[in-house]
Amino acid sequence: MSGAQRSLPAVPDDAQLIRAEIERTREHLGATVELLAAKMDVKSRARAQATELARQARSRVASVTRAHPVPLAAAVAGALAVVVSVTIWQRRRH
Repeated sequence: MSGAQRSLPAVPDDAQLIRAEIERTREHLGATVELLAAKMDVKSRARAQATELARQARSRVASVTRAHPVPLAAAVAGALAVVVSVTIWQRRRH
């Protein structure tokens, strides 16, 4: 055997190349199907979005409360006074 023959890498046959291409295509197709299934799962996407919006709302309320604690307390007290007044007024009517 000559030195040139020993240093050549083994060339895969056509069947091996086709099998490798089929495997890559299957993996790609599987990933695509998973992405499409996730997009079609409306219930999970809506739940995730609702969770994120609730988190953002809590964050905003917390930051407003820290920035303006007295006006917020006054607004809550005012709303409570309105609820109590309406309740008393309705009871007196009956």
